[in-house]
Amino acid sequence: MPKKLISIDPTKAPWDQETPLHNRWHPDIPPVAKVAQGEKFRVECVDWTGGQIKNDDFSDDVKNVDLSQVHYLSGPIEVEGAEPGDLLKVEFLELGPLDGDEWGFTGTFAKENGGGFLTDHFPNATKACWDIDGIYCTSRHIPGVKFPGLIHPGLIGTAPSAELLKIWNEREASLVAEEGTAMEKTLCGCLATRPLACLPEPKGAMLGKLGHFLDKSGNCDVWDKIASEGARTVPGRENGGNCDIKNLSRGCTVWFPVFVKGALLSMGDMHFSQGDGEVSFCGAIEMAGFLDLKCSVIKGGMKMLPVIGPNKLNVNPIFEIGPMEPRFSEWLVFEGISVDEKGVQHYLDATIAYKMAVLNCIKYLSQFGYSQEQVYLLLSCCPCEGRISGIVDVPNAVATLAVPLAIFDRDVRPPNDTEHFAKGIKVVSRDCCISEEGGAVPNDPRLTCIPVPK
Repeated sequence: MPKKLISIDPTKAPWDQETPLHNRWHPDIPPVAKVAQGEKFRVECVDWTGGQIKNDDFSDDVKNVDLSQVHYLSGPIEVEGAEPGDLLKVEFLELGPLDGDEWGFTGTFAKENGGGFLTDHFPNATKACWDIDGIYCTSRHIPGVKFPGLIHPGLIGTAPSAELLKIWNEREASLVAEEGTAMEKTLCGCLATRPLACLPEPKGAMLGKLGHFLDKSGNCDVWDKIASEGARTVPGRENGGNCDIKNLSRGCTVWFPVFVKGALLSMGDMHFSQGDGEVSFCGAIEMAGFLDLKCSVIKGGMKMLPVIGPNKLNVNPIFEIGPMEPRFSEWLVFEGISVDEKGVQHYLDATIAYKMAVLNCIKYLSQFGYSQEQVYLLLSCCPCEGRISGIVDVPNAVATLAVPLAIFDRDVRPPNDTEHFAKGIKVVSRDCCISEEGGAVPNDPRLTCIPVPK
């Protein structure tokens, strides 16, 4: 078994873990561990919310989740010999849930607290809990489906340099400044997710060895500076980060750019399974879990990554997919084009096309005994495949969403006899946890138990 580098206890809050966690990107967050090149090691991770979501039949925890805290990451890990300009090669040896904690959750956020891809259609918070049994999962909240997982970290990346961090914060602040003005991007009016970007915010910040916002904010100049600059972990960026790529699983290799000495690798947001796009936002099967990894350094290798942008730091990781993936032979595929649900024509807009493909799938599958909320949750976490199928034939981009037929306990293909179709449909229990609309109050009651220094 690889050396256990970072251990966590899922019954404890993130700030009570033996090895400090962090939830911001900043080059001055110090490493909590160090590995040699070629050394095999295990890293354990809390779920991305840090234990805010419970395995129960209520969704108020999703409705009122405190998103200022996320994502909780294990690391940073210093890799011996890594220097700026190198490539960090990370090999994924094994991944899984933590022993004794084999469950996960999928959710949709309330419109007034996070929202999501289809918030304009599904404004209420919802939740489905999943039982993990070996390689398979089932849910009491979405009966009649069963599928194997493809375990992966939704988030893994290296620390940014001070220069790259400044680029991130400036470009994302300029996007937020456009909201409500004539400069606002066209797509902003078609998707209800707000805010447009999550800017640095000291509230909720946990900076590893440097401490937690409740006892450090306003009491430590170094902490205050890093917290005011530290990038939120919400999007993927040049360092990798929260890309939610489901193929980063067993046997995968990723080549990350190195921006600081030691690379400072961090990871978290473990997923048992995820659909392409993670459309419900809180939308994979989120869990606590572990990764077994091995790292090596390619000296000067960052020059192999194409620079697409105005700065030499505008690069992105590349990865090789491993051989261990679920195999399906039959798929039902749904199509969407760049015409929105109001009939408005957009120009080669792949996001609108994918939104329409997802909506087509939700409305179709809801004819087979499922509620639309159940299908929305399912498409976010089952092994469905999203594609940009056409991007050149003006004015419509074409996106497709393929759903494996084998995950259902019923035939969901169009029936030959539509006249008697409805009589034969078995309606599943529709008790996925749905909250009441409105009134979300972001709150983590555990924070009130932490003594605050006077």
